Amino acid sequence: MSSSSHAEERSTSQGYLPRGGACKCDGKRPICSQCDRAGRAEDCEYTVGQERSTVQILEENISRLEARIQELQNPAPPASSAIELHQPYGVSSSDFNGIGSNSRYLLQDLPAHLAEALINNFMPHAGQIGFFLNLPRFQASLLNGQAPGRMTRPSCALAAATYLWAIRLSNDRSVKAHEHTYLTRATQQAATALSGQHPDRVMQSIQAEVLLATYFFANGRFFEGKYHVTTAVSMVFSAGLHKIRSSAPQQQSVTGSSTRLPEPKDSIEEGERIMALWTVLDLDKHWAIALEHTPNFEYSTHPLATKVDTPWPLEMDEFEQDRLPSYAITSNTIYNFLNSITTPDLGISLRAIESKTAILWERVAVFTRKCNARTSQQSLQPLVEEFTGLSNLLDSVLGLLPSLDPQSIGRIQSVEMARRYGVVYSILCSAFIRLHAPFAFSGRSESSLRKRLSMARTILELAIGLRGRGVGYLNPIIGTVWIEASQVVFDEVSRIRSMRTSGTLLPGGPDERVMLGLVNRATQAMAGFTMNIPLTSFQVAKIQETSQLN
Repeated sequence: MSSSSHAEERSTSQGYLPRGGACKCDGKRPICSQCDRAGRAEDCEYTVGQERSTVQILEENISRLEARIQELQNPAPPASSAIELHQPYGVSSSDFNGIGSNSRYLLQDLPAHLAEALINNFMPHAGQIGFFLNLPRFQASLLNGQAPGRMTRPSCALAAATYLWAIRLSNDRSVKAHEHTYLTRATQQAATALSGQHPDRVMQSIQAEVLLATYFFANGRFFEGKYHVTTAVSMVFSAGLHKIRSSAPQQQSVTGSSTRLPEPKDSIEEGERIMALWTVLDLDKHWAIALEHTPNFEYSTHPLATKVDTPWPLEMDEFEQDRLPSYAITSNTIYNFLNSITTPDLGISLRAIESKTAILWERVAVFTRKCNARTSQQSLQPLVEEFTGLSNLLDSVLGLLPSLDPQSIGRIQSVEMARRYGVVYSILCSAFIRLHAPFAFSGRSESSLRKRLSMARTILELAIGLRGRGVGYLNPIIGTVWIEASQVVFDEVSRIRSMRTSGTLLPGGPDERVMLGLVNRATQAMAGFTMNIPLTSFQVAKIQETSQLN
């Protein structure tokens, strides 16, 4: 039975349970009569026997992961970069003199010139790292101690996680020597951040967990990355960020008052909460797919599953302009999208496209697990309808992109937007590659073979286009996509050579040298995004190694 308590009593004729309604629960399963009559099936969440609620399951995952973390040895300091570049912001090791491992300076009050240099090193890449808070406000509060709508410095956990990433992205080895110290402090502070007194501790704790998760994934430390993702997901649910602008009454947090959020002060603060929900969802789904495990943020059409009512995110500058109407009320956001139900909340911003892509990537992964190379043609027939539905959804999201020309990246004015566009377009192509895999096995469908190859070529061309905008940092999930695209091309090269050997290759047929040339140009471009990111560096090296063998 729902345990919600509302600010004021509402009559059952309005579709809400009145105060005290929980006392009338008849225990009927799977939905009690009270919630069924009130139209609150999705919020009827009570436990009997061995059954557990969604949040309880998440909390148990965290406890289990915390126990396992204690068994890990302290990580060694990261290896120094083999490539030395100039110091673009004038930060040197001497700037850290006197900042010992136990100093408060490690957390917030760095010398002004050093703090500014580090944050300037961080900000151009913040979007790729998963930073969802308002950057101008964050920068002002970090450097000046106050900003409009945020009158205190960031929490110790968030400050340390930000500086950790700024150091990781630095190309100066003397600065990077302090990375391990900041990593230790960031993880220690994140573990206790919610028990502190910082007025923005909930949102800033979620942001710190996202930064730490992305940091560990980028360094190939997957177990620790999964731990911090799980923590972020639990915080998001506990804070009710999946129910923003919900048409249903809000439930009371099951984890206590420490995670309840007051009403947002303005449209920017509300925007931060909306973006937090979708950022954590994207992060969870991306790495669940990359690591081939079930995401914490699992979506189900079962009526008792956690329901996301929060509207699709806008871009932060749109929240700054108060572009989300105050009267906008939303519900069943993911369900409506997956079932092609038209809603006023169209979700056409690039930020919304990123989340829709993450959702579809996961749904495609679920689909492909139902069928593999050993699945018979007859067994595939019942899945054709699901295949068609997913294909149509992918096409609809693809149609929201500003251009389907990979080289259009060069025409996007903002480098940050160009990189985001390149990453989300690449993931969409990866989803198509995976969707068509069951039908391309053993030549079952020539059109699926062509579709996979076309999408793989697009991914490689996007990498070349991105490199044309300069070197930099990309979301580390991109390496998984690059490997997948390259493997499709390598498979096609093997197929062409086999046909040539057997004499079945028609004159004027495809030339594998052209395909391998594309892979070589793409890997040269990819190399520009491997600096300071061990996982991407490893993945690109594997592509280059395989290319040389071909």
